[in-house]
Amino acid sequence: MRPDSRAVHAGREPRAREPLAPPIVQAAVHVFDDLDDYTAVASGRSPGHVYGRNSNENTSMLANAVAELEGAEAGVACASGMAAILAATLALAPRPAPLVVTSEAYGVTLAMLRSDLAPLGYEVREVDLNDPDALAGALPGAALVHAETITNPLCRLTDLEAVCRLAAGHGVPVVVDNTFASPVLCRPLELGASLVVHSATKYLGGHSDLVAGVIAGGAEPVRLARDRVVRMGGSLGPFEAWLALRGLRTLHLRMRRHSDNALALAHRLAGLPEVTAVHYPLLEGSASEPLARRLLPDGAGGMLAFDLAGGREAVQAMLSGFRMVSRRARCASPRVWRTLTTSSRTSHDRSAVVGEPVHRGPARRGGPLRGGARLRRAGALAQPGRPRRRPADRQGGPEHPGP
Repeated sequence: MRPDSRAVHAGREPRAREPLAPPIVQAAVHVFDDLDDYTAVASGRSPGHVYGRNSNENTSMLANAVAELEGAEAGVACASGMAAILAATLALAPRPAPLVVTSEAYGVTLAMLRSDLAPLGYEVREVDLNDPDALAGALPGAALVHAETITNPLCRLTDLEAVCRLAAGHGVPVVVDNTFASPVLCRPLELGASLVVHSATKYLGGHSDLVAGVIAGGAEPVRLARDRVVRMGGSLGPFEAWLALRGLRTLHLRMRRHSDNALALAHRLAGLPEVTAVHYPLLEGSASEPLARRLLPDGAGGMLAFDLAGGREAVQAMLSGFRMVSRRARCASPRVWRTLTTSSRTSHDRSAVVGEPVHRGPARRGGPLRGGARLRRAGALAQPGRPRRRPADRQGGPEHPGP
């Protein structure tokens, strides 16, 4: 089955006379014929569900769908991306041990490792995973490596093939956060990873209306992760799982447009004098381009970052000039270009802007976003203190907001 068709059908095969859209099974407990029936389901000998914290029809559909997209044997849905990362970490490192993590990891991931696991006896080894010598020096005795396909927030690309190959030589499993790439653009298990985690809040859900996470991988490590999810109360609710599965059906379409728009905007930004650096894996001439061509041949997703001359004041001046941009602390909405300054809550203290350009409304020209070059003309990149003129509203009312 082609990947596009798999995204549409994964996780469920409706039978005759069943609804095409899956029903929401909003239930905490289930009914059984007798004790033998209960025992058969609880032990896994017969299909079914016992208790909502353990499993549910909707959460199982989502987990199976993501596992299928990732080429995994099994999956488990979690209450959030962080719940997925914690459960995956404890599945592979059930007792205190060294944990190797990219030094550019998502800030909350680093905070969890430093503030919650390190006090319990875990050693956190932060290294540049693209530096083979640094990684080799951190691997002896490690319980796992935590990598990100595309780092959050500076969009650096990790050479997953090299990382997994080097880790395998030391017998160390690799967990990959594939949130910013999605299984449409990259399948880390095929490159040697042991587990893949997602914040389904982002691209998988895609509509800014849910918080969820998913783990996918081999049957045994996923079983260990599922046990942690159940015992620690990190289970996902059925409605959120239903929403995420709905979003998954258009993932292949959205990721193409995300990628086209981001690359187009990266090109425009790279030509502006106010922009001192653009961070996007597939930007021509960038240090990451050769790796991106090999690892992400179908696109690098919708996230990009860029540096502005002038620091925080310049960033604020730019934000004030936007008219069709929502400033918020999450990404992957079909109606948002996420723009923010990095802060102490991220893994970087440099002044940068992270943006997700997304096509809004009907595609009038049939192509990617074309408004990147208008940023400066609209005053969005005006220097601090310089007055900015806002263009007058067009006659005929506001632009159609899109679906």
